[in-house]
Amino acid sequence: MKRRIVLPEVEEVKLPVLFSMRPGMYLLILYTLFIAAAIFCIAFLPGILKGGRYVTFPAPLSESGIVLDGTYLGSADNQYFIESGSHEITYMKGGVPYASSLVEVDHPVFLTWLFHRTKTADSPVLSMSAEQKLEVIRYDLEQIQTAGAILSYDAVTRYEGVYTNLITDLIAMDVPDETFAEVLELALLYCTNETMLADAQEALQKFQVSQTPFLKELLAAAHSIVENTPDKAGLPGEIIALQKEARNLKAGDLELTGYLYPQARFVMGGPVDLAYPAVNEAGVEVTTPAFVLASHEVSQYQWALFLQENPMWEKANLAALQAQGLVDEAYLAGLSPSTVFITNRPIHNISYYAAQAFCDWLSKKTGKTVFIPSESMWTAAALSHSNLAFAASLSPIPTQLEEPVSLLGGVWELTSTTHIPLARITDYQKAHALHQRFGLPIQPIVKGGSYLNDAKTISSNTVGVVDPDACGDFIGFRVAWYE
Repeated sequence: MKRRIVLPEVEEVKLPVLFSMRPGMYLLILYTLFIAAAIFCIAFLPGILKGGRYVTFPAPLSESGIVLDGTYLGSADNQYFIESGSHEITYMKGGVPYASSLVEVDHPVFLTWLFHRTKTADSPVLSMSAEQKLEVIRYDLEQIQTAGAILSYDAVTRYEGVYTNLITDLIAMDVPDETFAEVLELALLYCTNETMLADAQEALQKFQVSQTPFLKELLAAAHSIVENTPDKAGLPGEIIALQKEARNLKAGDLELTGYLYPQARFVMGGPVDLAYPAVNEAGVEVTTPAFVLASHEVSQYQWALFLQENPMWEKANLAALQAQGLVDEAYLAGLSPSTVFITNRPIHNISYYAAQAFCDWLSKKTGKTVFIPSESMWTAAALSHSNLAFAASLSPIPTQLEEPVSLLGGVWELTSTTHIPLARITDYQKAHALHQRFGLPIQPIVKGGSYLNDAKTISSNTVGVVDPDACGDFIGFRVAWYE
């Protein structure tokens, strides 16, 4: 038989009366206050503590940046949370501030954590100077110049719509028709691959851009190299015989020998496959003025004399030179040029900008115009050379011939000619005139190969390209001057 369990009696629990209110009343009030506090904390407090909106800034120019009250935010393509208040907005492109405006942001508070309050700022009115427009155009062209150095694009190598961006900006800035056409012509001279060509064609059609005869020629040339047809391009090359005369250039302890070449007109390059980069060596007719070309490449001793009077270019100043974009990290790497130990080994690991500084210094010391020779000048000397031998070392081989030595081999030699991909299969002179007109950075052509190259692969037609700040183990230069 189960035993009955008897629980002890307990006293009834009674809530006390508060402020003359029965428990049911003040508990209801407490519950209500709790719910109200929860609603306030969830629905209103975030908006009160962080008032503002997510703002979109439509920019009139492509790839623009946004500066908020003097602080850079980022790309105009993105949306940013902007605190309540009045803010000054500056629109930038390629480092150029081209427009500004004020944006007023109110202070919404209800459920801002759940539903983002957005705002689209008014697009600013463009009021740009001619200099600002030119800077923006130059920036767009530099992006195209860089894109043209890539032979093909894929999922890894991301492509920006450089031609679409350019035409968008030209229209937004209301560029005059003549300038509009010239900019597009220069831009298409760098169209080297299928992706760029498709972008250019789509942009031209989208914006219904009228095409000049030269623009049509450029599109046809781009089509040809992209399709990689079996056709040939370029005029037949030739050997020229220029009568040269010995010359000297002296400045203190620095003395240069050289050879005076008369004015000449000839074909540089020869027939090549109609494909890129083969067209870099296509035969094109050029004219050179009378000039003197140094018999040797600039030596390490001569560079030491330059450094002696120009400490800015000392290797110890590498960080400052890099910051200015004049050299890269390899400047004078492994070298200690000295005025004590005289050597005729060529200087290397110097940039185009450094070589240009050497020429400027020598011009001031001699009173003559000293410069880096153009590709056509270098080629004129090579084509008229009676015994163009390949130098398989860095030490110039003595010769009884009164002609420049180590034009082939030694080190790759800088020229003052910039690389323009389609120039030699279209209008060579116009291409370089357009490049100069808009002041694009030079991409120097180098000639002659180095002593490490296979001599069978290097000729007077061979074209290499470097960045103007690049310093290579096998890149040097020789100077030229006018009498």
